Amino acid sequence: MTENIKNIAFIGLGKMGKGMAANILKAGFNLTVYNRTRSKTEPLSEQGADVADTPRQAATYADVVITSLYDDESVLDVVLGDNGILSGLKKSGVHVSTSTISPDASRKIYELHREHGSHYVAAPVLGRPDAAAAGQLATFLSGDPDAIELSKKVCESYTKKIYDLGGEDPGKANSVKLSLNYVLASTIELFGQLYSFGEKSGIDPEFMGEMFDLIFSGPIPKAYAKKIRERDFDGEGFALEGGYKDIELILKASYNTRSPLSYANIIRDKLMTALAYGMDQKDWSSIYEISRMNANLK
Repeated sequence: MTENIKNIAFIGLGKMGKGMAANILKAGFNLTVYNRTRSKTEPLSEQGADVADTPRQAATYADVVITSLYDDESVLDVVLGDNGILSGLKKSGVHVSTSTISPDASRKIYELHREHGSHYVAAPVLGRPDAAAAGQLATFLSGDPDAIELSKKVCESYTKKIYDLGGEDPGKANSVKLSLNYVLASTIELFGQLYSFGEKSGIDPEFMGEMFDLIFSGPIPKAYAKKIRERDFDGEGFALEGGYKDIELILKASYNTRSPLSYANIIRDKLMTALAYGMDQKDWSSIYEISRMNANLK
């Protein structure tokens, strides 16, 4: 594995990939690009990138191959086959996958590269296409330890912050990315439920937005995240018993306005279970202990 990487192949020039590839080119690397729809390579070709006809051709002279693709199947399809990455990548080469794929797929691709003699790094990114174009993504790395260090040299070109999660499990970075996407999806759904509830309760959406800013820009979410992380549910706080009372009020208001607040049912059931375990006076964030029990964690 060479420390003096210069030749980069980039496969997948979708909304995210095109901005990432452009930043790699601006950083001074020799760039070869491949995309199934060839017309998407033209802007980068005009900026000086070479264009390959197949993933194999793109990988042949590359020190690092970066893929930005849709899902498990599309990444595996590009890796395998007569014209896949593995058929062209040299033994010392590194494959960096920026795609949001399953941890199991990353582990499988890691093993495929290990058997081939090359190296694999899971490197999913967090951010929207405008952040990719501006070089402001967050990147999470796991996989081959030496390859992680090498890949950072390229990832820095499109990344604001790199998080090195170590090499013991190539799927770890993918688990982090899925966790963050779950937070975003849950928040989108939560906002949607509450804007609907607010509208049916006669509350102006602009005011609801101000209240969301008040909660999410303040110290409260961070304080609860710390309590849960440290499993510190004693002392001052909002007693679980009071939390159960408030969730019942929320459910009643939801019923009266005919505006479903579905998360409240999940929270009520966990609060009730916690009460059954005698956790009445612990902070209501202690329902985390019920989540741990459900996941068979001690």
